[in-house]
Amino acid sequence: MPHLTVCNRQLNWTLMLVLGYLFYLLLGAMVFQLLEKQAEAKTRGQFQTEKLKFLQNYTCLDRQALEQFVQVIMEAWEKGVNPEGNSTNPSNWDFSNSFFFAGTVITTIGYGNLAPSTVAGQVFCVFYALFGVPLNLAFLNQLGKGLSAHLINLERWVHKPGRARV
Repeated sequence: MPHLTVCNRQLNWTLMLVLGYLFYLLLGAMVFQLLEKQAEAKTRGQFQTEKLKFLQNYTCLDRQALEQFVQVIMEAWEKGVNPEGNSTNPSNWDFSNSFFFAGTVITTIGYGNLAPSTVAGQVFCVFYALFGVPLNLAFLNQLGKGLSAHLINLERWVHKPGRARV
């Protein structure tokens, strides 16, 4: 009976950790989306306006105008806006991309293809990682313990006396 209590406590801890981990990822995704999507839409709109002005006003291109336009393109690109196409390009900060970014932050993978551009998003990212990385380590530790326990049980079953060998 004491073994059953330990197993139940272990299962409860694991379940709470998994639920807490998922909740933390979902919360991070929502906050990143809230903080970054509006700034991205503003940048996208500014870029589209500049692109239209460029196409309307510059039929004969001079060096200064070209350099100015290239600067606008580079600023949009640095903020995650793809200069190709039009304003209907999908957002970099929809929920799925925000969730993916939140996961890369707390797992310390950091692909680098998406990063907050607002100060609020950057500050939140630091504190999100500050608490998320230890949570991720606890989650992976618990996952490792669970896998180890199951592999030990599998090994015992495979090497069980009297079991027919192939």
